[in-house]
Amino acid sequence: MLLVCAINLLTVVRAARILGIVALPSYSHQVVFQPLWRELSIRGHQVTTLTTDPINDPKLTNLTEIDLHFAYETWNKDIMVTALKFQGNSIGLINNLMKQAFDVIDEELRHPKVQALIHGDDEFDLVIIEVIALPFLPFAAKFKCPVINIISLDMSSRLHQLMGNPTHPILYPDVYYPYDEHLTFRQRLTSVIITCLMNVNGIHAYLAANSMAQKYFGPNYPSLVDIIYNVSMIFVNTDPILHRVRPFVPTVVQIGGGSHLKPARLLPTDLQELLDNAESGFIYFSLGSNVKSKDIPIDLRETILETFAELPYMVLWKFEAENLPNRPKNVFISKWLPQQDVLRKKLDDDRISAFFVAGHRNIKLFVTQGGLQSMEEAVYSGVPMVVMPFFADQGYNAKAIVYKGMGLSVDYANLKKEEFRDKVLEVIREPRYRNRVKELARLALDQPMTGMERAVWWTEYVIRHKGAEHLNSPIKDFPWYKYLLLDVLVVLVASLMVVVGGVYCALRTVWIYFRRNRKDKEKKTK
Repeated sequence: MLLVCAINLLTVVRAARILGIVALPSYSHQVVFQPLWRELSIRGHQVTTLTTDPINDPKLTNLTEIDLHFAYETWNKDIMVTALKFQGNSIGLINNLMKQAFDVIDEELRHPKVQALIHGDDEFDLVIIEVIALPFLPFAAKFKCPVINIISLDMSSRLHQLMGNPTHPILYPDVYYPYDEHLTFRQRLTSVIITCLMNVNGIHAYLAANSMAQKYFGPNYPSLVDIIYNVSMIFVNTDPILHRVRPFVPTVVQIGGGSHLKPARLLPTDLQELLDNAESGFIYFSLGSNVKSKDIPIDLRETILETFAELPYMVLWKFEAENLPNRPKNVFISKWLPQQDVLRKKLDDDRISAFFVAGHRNIKLFVTQGGLQSMEEAVYSGVPMVVMPFFADQGYNAKAIVYKGMGLSVDYANLKKEEFRDKVLEVIREPRYRNRVKELARLALDQPMTGMERAVWWTEYVIRHKGAEHLNSPIKDFPWYKYLLLDVLVVLVASLMVVVGGVYCALRTVWIYFRRNRKDKEKKTK
């Protein structure tokens, strides 16, 4: 009997129909969750994804992909302008990025195949949605199924609060506020203000998203606030080694740890020969998929080129245009590079070596914008970094890299050739940076399950139990004034005031009594 029940249970899980939505047209966001779609489909689930970067693997017969690649045109149109315009202004940056994201999502919701899902008769057992894709959340109500949120970087303070995680603006500053490990008073004050403003921004985003959701799904669905409240879980791309240690409730699952890394592959022949001939070593320079090197300010580009010209190393630069004016002889450019395989380097640890066997022996340094996926790829390849953050979580990651001893950072808005050159040479020549990266890679990989194994296990857990309401944090139902102990403090302060007032009145009465007695005695003696 037990065997029959177990077989039936497994059959239910294998037959699950899953809708996955990663709406943001950013390869660094998409690549984190491609292994999840792949693994779930291999395990027998029928997976349908809305994605801007389809896997396009004919072997994955259980995976149906709706291609939203057209959204890149809208997203890339102003992304670099926004990053440069709001440099140092986290709130303004988040507001504008959210607006651009919602413009993209509005365009995606109009797509005929998305409309067919909205108005069709398809059924799903689970919806997995990227956090930023709020207007897609009514799919969970339409299909009457649980929902899992996913995010390819760290969570904002607002998300932590919604999931019932303990939050604190000093111990755990918002991910969009670059910070050192030990905040000064001014930084603590700024962190509190930013956390409050991010909460206000979150409310504004929900209102805008709710309006868009009603536009495409109609008014007969629950509000997004109700749907968000009933989110079963969230998968966050962090781990306790590369990120700040903090408490997590069971419904927040950390899936970080290089889950997006692919098996090592050989480099293209021409690239292999180029790197083989870099006898003094080479530096790899890339600003990621959102920040385009071809679009950075000209004076910044010239400072970078002047610095590279003075270095005794070859530089491999991911540059998205055909030509790079004033390019020194030691600088080589390419519109696209297989970053993981350029960075990878064989390490001593057997478990790490299983992943990193195709890296090049001559790599000295990675100059990066500090995106989370780039940081992970460098760490798990044993390559130290010089970080040049531009926006979003890159400043946060840069601070973490410096604090943990994996490299140094520079400010692109005030970059000086001497500073850039000195930091590059220090990270290359001081072995402590490379040794520290290797140490953290070993720590990050020493865990009972990989991030992807956790993601798959918890996904099937939610399917089996039709949600995870039983794991919800009590903080989700806790009024803010109780969480801050304001009612208790009011009672304690009031009680203390009553006691103090009572003692004061008693002492004053005694004092008046003795004073009168003394005066009466003085009158009698006269």
